[in-house]
Amino acid sequence: MTNSVIATSAAEKWFDNFIAQLRVFEVELETNTATQEVKNFFEKIFAGNADEIVHLGKIAAQQHFVARIILDYLAAIKSNRPVRLAFDFNDSEVLVWAEIADDHENMERQLLKAEAVINAKYHPYGFDMESTIVEVSDKLNIPNHYRVVN
Repeated sequence: MTNSVIATSAAEKWFDNFIAQLRVFEVELETNTATQEVKNFFEKIFAGNADEIVHLGKIAAQQHFVARIILDYLAAIKSNRPVRLAFDFNDSEVLVWAEIADDHENMERQLLKAEAVINAKYHPYGFDMESTIVEVSDKLNIPNHYRVVN
């Protein structure tokens, strides 16, 4: 099989699944069983408001990439987690607050390497990670807007 045949086959499968999902949404809308999120989405499409439609796409992309970044980061540090770990995000960044044991240079290097790997993987999509690494002796509180993981 050539690459173009494989690509066409994958594209056809994606398109078939897409159309099938649209049919499901159509039935849900007709029978009033669609979720409010689905109703809102199609109302915006039917209204033809391009700005709202693109905004929905931006939100979906942000949710997708933020979740993937956090999961990849946790997988990268799973064998050696910081004392305290918290996350936040903004438009295009996932923010990490990591508290490590005093003078634990190996942990700091591991966290920075995980950040570098994440940035290499997700920067092409417009998303990055920014870490703040503190030591226990710094006695700093995790900022209120971060969500604590452990």
